[in-house]
Amino acid sequence: MMKETNIQSQVTSTIAGDDGEAMAKSEENAKKKVQEKPNEGLEKPCDAGWYVAVVRVNCETRIADSIRIHLNYDHVWFDYWIPKVKVVYVDKRSLKRKVKEKLFLSTFIFCNVSPSQLDKIRFRSDVYKMLTMPGQRKIYQIPDQVIANYRHFVENDEEPVTAAPVPLKKGIKVRVVAGSMKGVEAYVQSYNGKKAIIGSEIKYISGATLTISRDLLEIVES
Repeated sequence: MMKETNIQSQVTSTIAGDDGEAMAKSEENAKKKVQEKPNEGLEKPCDAGWYVAVVRVNCETRIADSIRIHLNYDHVWFDYWIPKVKVVYVDKRSLKRKVKEKLFLSTFIFCNVSPSQLDKIRFRSDVYKMLTMPGQRKIYQIPDQVIANYRHFVENDEEPVTAAPVPLKKGIKVRVVAGSMKGVEAYVQSYNGKKAIIGSEIKYISGATLTISRDLLEIVES
């Protein structure tokens, strides 16, 4: 059964972007000519990697779709991920429990694209910046396995996930051995009886924690 997810308040600033008439017209023209299905007829490039675009809060999906439309129009393969979780709530009118998606991380678009196409994203008027390594100018590329592990962790349907506001402790490394999270690796943050709080993170960006039975964990040998 899906459990309620607790998302801590995330402090983000509203990023200034250009939602002007020129951008709207350009996007509308591209929509008329782009494939009906994302990346239809396009092949994923072998050098495609994961990068993070920072955009205006609450505009993540709209801007990500716009990027895809324009790149696909230029025959460029592009995929993206916006971290969301499913939360259970009680509808005030019907008093029934319902499920909806909620942003887990705001202002971030995780872009899967060839590095040769990054300038087409970062120089858009509605993209504030592409994340770089601290103290460096090179755009930060996140390893595929790190994204896959974090995504599996955040999107699990069994345990509620909490955003970690500070870097995670690198305690004992464990692997989940059963359930929908089977194969996910994480670090133990603390123990509470038969339960353990484990965490996964994307370095320099965000961490996430959840509570899980210790019986579902095995230690990963270093």
